[in-house]
Amino acid sequence: MCYNRAVVFDPGLNALLAHAFGGVLIVQAPPLPGVETPPIPSTISAKAYLLALSQVSGLGPRTLRSLLSAFEGSPQAVWTASSSQLKPHLSAKILEGVIRAQQSVNPQNLLETYTHLGIEVLDEKDPQYPPLLRQIYDPPMILFVRGNVSALSGKNLAFVGTRRISDYGRKVTHHLVKDLAHSGVCVVSGLAQGVDGVAHQAAIQQGLQTVAVFGCGIDVIYPKTHQALAQQILAHGGALVSEYPLGTQPTTYTFPQRNRIVAGLSYGVVVVEGNLKSGSLITARLALEENRQVYAVPGNMFSPGSEGPHHLIKSGAVPITTGQEILSDLHWVSGPPLASEPANPAESAGNLGALEREILTHIGYDPTPLDRVQQRSGVAASKLLEVLTLLELEGRVSMLAGAQVCRH
Repeated sequence: MCYNRAVVFDPGLNALLAHAFGGVLIVQAPPLPGVETPPIPSTISAKAYLLALSQVSGLGPRTLRSLLSAFEGSPQAVWTASSSQLKPHLSAKILEGVIRAQQSVNPQNLLETYTHLGIEVLDEKDPQYPPLLRQIYDPPMILFVRGNVSALSGKNLAFVGTRRISDYGRKVTHHLVKDLAHSGVCVVSGLAQGVDGVAHQAAIQQGLQTVAVFGCGIDVIYPKTHQALAQQILAHGGALVSEYPLGTQPTTYTFPQRNRIVAGLSYGVVVVEGNLKSGSLITARLALEENRQVYAVPGNMFSPGSEGPHHLIKSGAVPITTGQEILSDLHWVSGPPLASEPANPAESAGNLGALEREILTHIGYDPTPLDRVQQRSGVAASKLLEVLTLLELEGRVSMLAGAQVCRH
């Protein structure tokens, strides 16, 4: 399919959209000196004007909000304002960008281009704009959404944490999300490596919707290794969302900005792992500021990944070890329970012999060196490996790199 007209003013975006449409885009050139710019049809929506303004380089949400305030909240008034009217409110560089956009862009065509790409553009007045997000101090003026828009306004619970997730953090995340199955909860996270990615994957495995909030344009999958995960999110009724226009690359600034959306979309934020400087603590702070509940997972006191959760617990966060505790705290009713499992299958199962039970008592839920297990159990190395192999086949332990083992 080829659309021969889409008017944009960012060269990188031109190339991106041309590639997406499989055709050549015709971009309206700036007017020649002395030639009057044709008037823009009055049928153009306020959302289209806002979309065009939001893509001017340097005109960020706060500057744009301040600019709109000076023009009685009207995007059309800003768009049609003269250079002299705009000058008191903008730097010279941003003013130049706005004037160039006014001369070369048809806002309605730009909005239609996003629509052709399957991207919903939501402004704050849109009935589909998430009501919970609208309540925060600095809500995005525009959201770009691909996928199921209604997923943004459900029983949303955020999962955040370190990119350097430990095996414990991985198991905890799967454990908590599994408890949420049949509850109708939608898992919100940031598609990053570590806790984010595991939370999205766990949600999909449990049949839950999940929303990924980008710190870049939703056409820029970051990290690239999560391309398939992003497609799975869409295929399972979830959504990808960003406040940044197509083609926007991630920066150290956009990720902290993204965190307020993760917190703002959610009734509660679960911090799985992270040190004291982790971005997950920024998300937790933002959640507290917006009167959202913060949950923290206790961990090994000697693990750097537990510093953040333990700090939050000392500061008043709710310590949790099961998803049911979250559901109860938020007064959310779960659906039909999963088949019951013994609290500690490794020890309560009757099919384990005395040797297997003995070896299990020396294996921790964090990675445990095999030589330590051997020393404590007194079992010969060959016999120990034989027993561990059987325990792994039964799903009671996992053999890890570096001659280590951990318990489920």
